[in-house]
Amino acid sequence: MLGSIMLSLIFLLTLTFCETQDKPKEVIYTISIRALSELREIENSYMEHLTNYVNFLNQKVESLRMFINSVKHKNLLSKADRFQYVSNPLNSLGLVRRAHEDWPKLIAYIRDSDSAKVDVEEMHKLVNRTPIAEDMQEAFLGMDRIEHFYGLKSSDMVKGLLAGYQLQNRMSAPDCLAIGDYLYNRSEFRRSAQWYRLALSVFKEPQNSVARQFYLPKQEELRRKFVICRLQEGSVDSLSQYLKELSEDPGIPLVHLKPKEAITATERGCRGKFPPNPQLVCRYNRTTTPFMRIAPLKEEEISRNPLIWLYHDVIYDREIAQLTNLTQDEMIQGTTDNYTTPDQIIRLFHVKVTEDDGGKLDKTLVNRMADISGLDVGNTTSLARINYGLGGYFPEHSDYKDPRLYPELNEEGDRLMTFLFYMTDVPVGGATIFPSAQLSIQPRKGSALFWYNLHNNGEPNPLTRHSVCPMILGNRWVSVKSMLNYEQMFTKPCYR
Repeated sequence: MLGSIMLSLIFLLTLTFCETQDKPKEVIYTISIRALSELREIENSYMEHLTNYVNFLNQKVESLRMFINSVKHKNLLSKADRFQYVSNPLNSLGLVRRAHEDWPKLIAYIRDSDSAKVDVEEMHKLVNRTPIAEDMQEAFLGMDRIEHFYGLKSSDMVKGLLAGYQLQNRMSAPDCLAIGDYLYNRSEFRRSAQWYRLALSVFKEPQNSVARQFYLPKQEELRRKFVICRLQEGSVDSLSQYLKELSEDPGIPLVHLKPKEAITATERGCRGKFPPNPQLVCRYNRTTTPFMRIAPLKEEEISRNPLIWLYHDVIYDREIAQLTNLTQDEMIQGTTDNYTTPDQIIRLFHVKVTEDDGGKLDKTLVNRMADISGLDVGNTTSLARINYGLGGYFPEHSDYKDPRLYPELNEEGDRLMTFLFYMTDVPVGGATIFPSAQLSIQPRKGSALFWYNLHNNGEPNPLTRHSVCPMILGNRWVSVKSMLNYEQMFTKPCYR
């Protein structure tokens, strides 16, 4: 029993789940669309109290109304509308930045007023729930991944053009400045210079002095930051060239002053540079279990090395609704561990791990896995329900862990196979990538990706190492569960 519990913890997507008992749970909104939708709901309340305050205010009404108009948008009352809003990465970035940077400044500006004290206090309470500095960094990191992994032009991103998909909104000068500062602090000077120049290109001088003080950078400051970035990688002798670049069309890429980094296999896959998936076999699976004879499933053979299948219409809307109906308190942060990223811990998403048998629905999914694979139900890892956020991704990793290196696996064995249930469609981004096999699979609601992590002899198959491309547009919900190999040694077919 103890071994089973340990294996459930070890096997869960090679993740570490961070939860603290003696202090309030840290809220990082950016790493899941579900959490970002809650932040959007908080913004609804914030704007409602702010509007009430403005209605009672005389002296500062003009300045405050201008702020409201600058961020005012439809009050998204339904969860679906909020999900749709924050599924747009530009909306998500703007939402996190407004909540982190703008609201506290506004509170400081109006605190000395005696009017509408109730609204001010309610707004103050909402500010206490706003994103922390780490959350703001996660938002910048998400946008950075979108630009970097897909090789996008920053000038297209500002216009709302992401990986060939045109969004309806644009980025603001403060958003561009914030990303430029983030990249500068990471010593990515050419990219930060491009964002500073873009901030200048979308800069609109407000008529209100308070708005200028709070929300917009100074044009002179943006020019200075641009030149400093170019000098960091270049030479003072080329200063006239850098000033010329400053006046050029921001759509013209800046000259690389340092060698370009090589494109990784995962980035090639995310950019659609892999060869088309081989056209193998599509059929109805009627043979793995007796039940399948009366209820066959749609099977698409993706690859024979590694062995990967995609099953269609195997998880249903009512099941998806039940699996995704989770609150903030029910989910925790999912991060990489030392096995996946030895040098650093990366926040990935919000996740709910079923620590017991998961009840009727969990058993139903396990039985469906057995029908598809033809294996015994046997021992399985915990069911993980995962929701990705702004630019959310998963770096390349394996689901197996060699028992020779991890003796604690010897009781029940390694993860023989993995089932990845896609519970939502993802319009842009969020593909599952097998870099070494040059395979890319786009999530489709109701489908399940099924692959063997181990060879017939039980040795790990390195071709099953996989990753998730950064999310661009949409709401990526997946459920993950695996079967362990020792109980399957007399059941698993020996594939060639």
